[in-house]
Amino acid sequence: MTYQTILPLQRVQAQARPLRTHFLRSERLVFLVGAAALGGLAGFTMAVALGRQDMWTQLLAAAPVLATALLLGCATFVEAQRRGAHGCGAMAAFHGVSLIAWPLFIPLSASLFWIAPAAAIGSVLLLASCWNGSPGAIYRSAAQATLVAALAGYQGVLIVLG
Repeated sequence: MTYQTILPLQRVQAQARPLRTHFLRSERLVFLVGAAALGGLAGFTMAVALGRQDMWTQLLAAAPVLATALLLGCATFVEAQRRGAHGCGAMAAFHGVSLIAWPLFIPLSASLFWIAPAAAIGSVLLLASCWNGSPGAIYRSAAQATLVAALAGYQGVLIVLG
């Protein structure tokens, strides 16, 4: 009886594919754009579900998301510097700077608010286009794009509706 229960699990485990070890440039960009679209949809859904929030609540909600994205960006920066990819390291540093400057743009007008999210998403996309190292960095970049787009969607909806 136990053998009959485990047998389907062994078949599924035998069919599992390993993680990708090489991405083409177009695959990296499509992967990141898909992750950003998923994050933007999640942020929009959160904003509609939670309703209007004041600026301090937005700042407090943004802090852990920005910190997590900054942590992932720092890991990518360190990996780029160890590989000697200075252009990719510069893009990772620019991404970190845009994440750190993001809270300064929240109280500004709606047209100026979009500078920080656009810079953060743009730097992740440029990083993905120049990266040729480990695929783990592409997965980290996808996580960064998801977090940044979710926060941009959340705060963008609140700014547009507020």
